[in-house]
Amino acid sequence: MAQLDKEKYLVLMVDDSEDDCLLIRAAVEQMGRLHLIGSVANGEEVIAYLKGTGQYADRAVHPVPDLLLLDLKMPGKDGFQVLEWLQTQPFPDMIVVVLSGCEHSTDLKRALDLGADYCHPKEGTSAKRLDLVKRLEAYITGKGKCNTPRR
Repeated sequence: MAQLDKEKYLVLMVDDSEDDCLLIRAAVEQMGRLHLIGSVANGEEVIAYLKGTGQYADRAVHPVPDLLLLDLKMPGKDGFQVLEWLQTQPFPDMIVVVLSGCEHSTDLKRALDLGADYCHPKEGTSAKRLDLVKRLEAYITGKGKCNTPRR
């Protein structure tokens, strides 16, 4: 995965938990170069978003993200199914970070095997989420590393 060179990096959150979305949104809003373009609640919605179909057809309003923050456990299509779908799609520069409450190492390994760039546990505090988002911003801009590289 190559770092991108842009002024703003577009972030899409995929999570069925409103609380988790609010915590990540608050952290992203504190970053200078990350911009949250929206959130969707499940795998079906993110696939429609990334395909640019239905309500997501207007790319001026719903651009392709640079960073996808993906929960694994969601109703309907889960994060694993989204990762499987992404393997067949042309998004080579999109960074996929799995944020999951799942603590089973087999699930995290499976997510990495399916193409996630990073896996990180959902941590409850705002400070820990802000720290994660800071590290992601540093990584995506080529100025730092995350702790759980895929490759």
